[in-house]
This record gives sequence, structure tokens and C-alpha cells, in this order.
Amino acid sequence: MGDRGRMTAHKRIGRTLLTLVLLAGGSLARSPTPAQAQEPAKPAAEKAAEAKPVDTVTAEKGRFEVAFEAKGDFDPVDATVVQFKPEQWAQPLEIVRIVPHGTRVNAGDVLVELDTEKLDRAIADLELDLAVGEKTLEIARRELPVTEALQPLELAETERDTLVATEDLARFLAVGRTLAEDSARFRLKASEEQLKYAREELRQLEKMYKDKDLTEETEEMILQRTRFEVESGEFNLRRAGVDTDSALTLEVPRKEAALQDAAAKAKLLLEKMRATSALALEQKRLALKKAERDRVEALRKMRDLQHDRAGIPLKAPRSGIVYYGKQHDGAWTTAAVAAKAAVGQGVPVGDLVFTVVDPERVAFRVKVDEKDLHLLSPGLKGRVELVGFPDAEGAIALESATMVPRDGKVDARFAVTVPAGGVKPLPGMTGSARCQVYSRPDAVTLPVSAIFRDEDGRKIVWLPGKDGAAPEKRVVKTGRTSGGRTEILEGIAVGDVVRSSRP
Repeated sequence: MGDRGRMTAHKRIGRTLLTLVLLAGGSLARSPTPAQAQEPAKPAAEKAAEAKPVDTVTAEKGRFEVAFEAKGDFDPVDATVVQFKPEQWAQPLEIVRIVPHGTRVNAGDVLVELDTEKLDRAIADLELDLAVGEKTLEIARRELPVTEALQPLELAETERDTLVATEDLARFLAVGRTLAEDSARFRLKASEEQLKYAREELRQLEKMYKDKDLTEETEEMILQRTRFEVESGEFNLRRAGVDTDSALTLEVPRKEAALQDAAAKAKLLLEKMRATSALALEQKRLALKKAERDRVEALRKMRDLQHDRAGIPLKAPRSGIVYYGKQHDGAWTTAAVAAKAAVGQGVPVGDLVFTVVDPERVAFRVKVDEKDLHLLSPGLKGRVELVGFPDAEGAIALESATMVPRDGKVDARFAVTVPAGGVKPLPGMTGSARCQVYSRPDAVTLPVSAIFRDEDGRKIVWLPGKDGAAPEKRVVKTGRTSGGRTEILEGIAVGDVVRSSRP
């Protein structure tokens, strides 16, 4: 063996020794404790499982119950809503007296008394209006036949007036205007001639009275009279001149214009009467019908007001307990009524609503979630505890349930029976109900989270694989579910371990 071969052999030996030393050191570092030295070696499959643990649950056996539990309120079975609903009166009335909420009353007791002064005054005013209206209606009834008889006469009269106006205008234009002008001029001429005659007579008298046979007194009297006649003639002439000018420039043109206007107006009135007389007559007929209808309406209003007045004071129709407001969909409107139910306060009378309930008969009403509908069945029975009296309870039995959901809930109503001497719930109180739907003392159950569905829709569980084997799928038949656990009818036995998650 050459030098190179010997060197290679030495290196191999060195590496072998180093490896042995390292292995020995590692063995010493990992040497087991006495307790560990006594544990048997675990199979490889279990070591692999410990490396990645799987959550499992065990099928248990024991009492299994399904119960319907809900909170609700107590409703009156026999109740009467009392409300003053005026037929006509709409103004607020002042409260004089009102019973407190929760008062026990007998039939006929006064619930609320109101000040009716305004209502009584309105009735008195309406009675007077009806009396006046009756007279007005009677006048209209009597006037209508007279108007119907007068219509043709008035039309004929208007036609005659139109004809007269037309003829007067034509006559004036043909003869009257010229005659009026000539008359004015002739009056002026007559005044001139009269003055001329008077002056000449005065002159003759003055000449004649120079004869000494007449006394001076007689002469003076005659002359004085004649001189006055001359003076009068002069005045009459002056006035005749003014009158003639006025007649020619004003009176005659004005008369012509007036006659023309009268003729035109008469024609228009005739046209108007011909066009509207029938309409006006029909209008009177319709006005009479409206007046008759208004009277009927006024009589109805009077009856309604009298009916409204007869409803005051508002009285209890039955015996029981008075509740302010009324119940709607399980809620009471008590607060809204109580806010207005104060003596001396004026309120719209329609806002005062009362409910008289029979406290001996109540029902328990709950709103059931849609997911719990399957728990409701005819004859379902249970117990109800009163919230206000924790130690008091009563028996309940399902009476009815509205199976059509609204907002994801349905209404269920239970009859309530309270033991003798027990606390009787009143309408408006609340309680908690529990009804046992199903019970089995030896049911096998699993958590809901451990049950799955396969591709075919079957309910299955997964059993952990043994010795590293794959998990096993098993079809199961289930019963009811409650409290997060499901009853297993077939496929799994007590003590079986299943996975709580899909593999």
C-alpha cells in the first residue's frame, strides 16, 4: 500500500471514530429518565395522531327534553272598549271629572264627565238657524211657481218696451227733432212779438193819456201796469233766447242721445232676457233643491249633535276594571290617554279611550319566532310564571296560533288557569311560559355540531380512523334537537366517539 493509500485509510478511521463519539454524546444527552425508561414504545400511527390531534365528542345517554319557552303578556279575554266618538262635534271639551286608571266600576258608572257648554250653545244656535231656514225655504217654494208664471209676461213686456223705444227714436228723428227746434225758435219769436206789442201799447197809452178827461190816479195805474208788462216782455225775451239756445244746442241733442240709448238698452235687455230667462228660472229651481238638501243636512247635523250630547257623560257599559287606552297588537295605549286625562284640561273628546276588562278572565299571549313553529301543536300545555310574583304560576294550554308569520313571528294564545287562592294575573302583566314538548329518559344524543350532511342530503357522522386509517362516514337517523344536542335514533350507540369537524 503506498503513502496515498495509507493516508486515505487513516482519514476513514478518523471519521469513523468521530462519528462514534458524536453518537455516544447524543445518546447520553437523550438518555431516558427512570419513568420514561419504563414506558413502552408507542406505535407510529399513534405518534402521528399525537402530532395532529383531532377534536372528538362521545355519544351520551340520558334524559333528553324539548320545551317551548317564551315571554309574553296577559290579555283580557272579555273586554269592552269605550270611546266617545262624536258624529259631528269636533272641538275639544274640558274634563270635569274622570276615574283613575285601574278603578273598579259597575255598569252605568261615569267614566268621564265633560263641560258641555260649547256643545249646548252650538245645538241652540243650530236650532235657530233651522227655524230661519224653514221660513226661507217656504218662501222659495212659493216664489218658484210665481216666477214661472211671470217669465212669459216679463218677456212680452220687455219686447213691448223695446218696440216702444225703437218707435220713439224713429219718431223723434223723423218729426220730433225738427218740431222741437221749431218750437224753440217760435217761443223766441213769440216773446219778441209780445214785447213789441207791449211797447206799442205803452206808447199809445202815453199818447192817449194826454187827454185831460182822465184822472191822474187812473192814468198812472194803467201806465204802471203797462210798463211792467213791457219789463216782463223784455225779461221773457231774454229768457226765451237762452231757452232757445239751450234747446237747440243741449236739450234736443240730449233727447236724441237718450232715445238712442234707450232703444239700444231695450234691445240688449230683450236679448238678455231671451238668453237668460230660462236659465234664471232653472237656477231658482236648483236653488230650491239645494235649500231643501241643505235643510236635510242641517237636520242630520242637529241629530248628530244631539246624539253627541246624549253620549256625555261617558259611562261604563259593564262591570270590571277601567284601563286607560286600548290594546293593540299586544301593546296598550295607556300612556297616551293618561297624558291627557287631567281635570280642567281641554282635549279632543275622541282621544279619551277606555277599556273595561273582566279581571277574572285572562289569556297569555306570546309572539313565537318562526324557527319555533314546529313546537306548537294542538293541546300543548305547560306553566306560566308571573314576572311580578316569582312564586306565582298558573297552568296554560294552547288555544290558537296564527300560523302566518309577520316580521318573522306568529301570535299564539294560551288559556290560563290559576289554582284556588293563587295570584291572578291582570291584563297588562307579563310572564314566562314553559311547555314540555318531548321527553325521553334514555335518549342517545350528540352535539349538533357533530352531525353533517353528505352529497345526497343524508345526515352523517365521522368516526375517527383507527391506527392511522382514514375517518369513517356513518349515516345516522336523528330525532329532535334541543339545547344544542340532537337525539340519535339509529347509527350510533352510547360511548361511540365521533369527530366534531369534517375530515
